[in-house]
Amino acid sequence: MQEDLADYAPQGRISDVLSGKRSISKEIAKRFAQRFHVRADLFLG
Repeated sequence: MQEDLADYAPQGRISDVLSGKRSISKEIAKRFAQRFHVRADLFLG
């Protein structure tokens, strides 16, 4: 899955977010929102 998101954020950052070591940034949330066709605030919860 992380590889699928490499165009939207560096793989290391995605790994940190998924493991809970880092929160998702507003910019990454915007990119994911575009990718998944949802609102960015869903990722910032």
